[in-house]
Amino acid sequence: MTEQGKLGRRTLLAGAGAAAGVVATAGAAAAAPEAAEGRGGELRGQVALITGAARGIGRATAVALARAGAHIVALDIAAPTAIKVDYPLGSEAELAETARAVRALGRRCTTVKADVRDAARLQEVAAQAVREYGRLDIAVANAGVNTYSPLADMSPRQFADVIDVNLVGVANTMRAVIPHLVARKSGAIIVVSSSEGRHGAPQLAHYQAAKWGAIGLVKAVATEVGPSGVRVSGVAPTGVRTPFVLNEATYEWAGGTGPEDLDRALRSYNTQPVGLIEPSDVADAITFLASPRARYISGTVLDVTAGASTRWSS
Repeated sequence: MTEQGKLGRRTLLAGAGAAAGVVATAGAAAAAPEAAEGRGGELRGQVALITGAARGIGRATAVALARAGAHIVALDIAAPTAIKVDYPLGSEAELAETARAVRALGRRCTTVKADVRDAARLQEVAAQAVREYGRLDIAVANAGVNTYSPLADMSPRQFADVIDVNLVGVANTMRAVIPHLVARKSGAIIVVSSSEGRHGAPQLAHYQAAKWGAIGLVKAVATEVGPSGVRVSGVAPTGVRTPFVLNEATYEWAGGTGPEDLDRALRSYNTQPVGLIEPSDVADAITFLASPRARYISGTVLDVTAGASTRWSS
């Protein structure tokens, strides 16, 4: 790749696959039990279903919601899959670690191994949550995968895998939880999109199409369930410090050779003095959207981009 090409690629780094719900950093789950009453326990007694919960944004969100008082149903595929990606997916051991982090905060946590592409299985999980906890209040549609390839070179299977997890999986999650939230006439659905759903970049046609589509789902479904008192919103993060982003495929895509190059490129793109952000930064935004403080926020997606969103108009 020419130096000019590398620089051009770097300017498109507004969020190299930020919806990394199935990936993580080890420190994301660390929280002291005495912090369980933090933020006034504003979600005390509520129950949250989180997909892609084994690592990364998913685990950080489980911990943040638990700290705010919620019990957690943590879902992840946590098993070998035919989907081919350039980084390891979450494991059963990592899903168990999420549960340990939640329970350390004094909250209950149920772990579920499931594939978000399986609509019937997700409906079973939502029904199980209601049977076990007596209610379901929050759903965070976070599971996602990514690969890199020009569309002309991309196999139909590669395209379909990313669309099926990142878009169809979100719709499956929504369909599974909507009847339970509507029946209670309350609740919140939060979708983890990406800043890559806000602009264009090479080799990400499938990922960006899915993330743009997820934003469309937020807006459409908000109109359908709003009259029943259910809110639907989302977050669109920039690059997050997780294995989803910190891998050789992303470094090559960005025209660099390691995490320092990627972080430096993002620093030059963001308006705030930061490159990669932490999973907890995204989890805090999700927790706000799930909380009563966001009671009139629905049908919109919150950019968590360290100011990179100043570079696009919508």
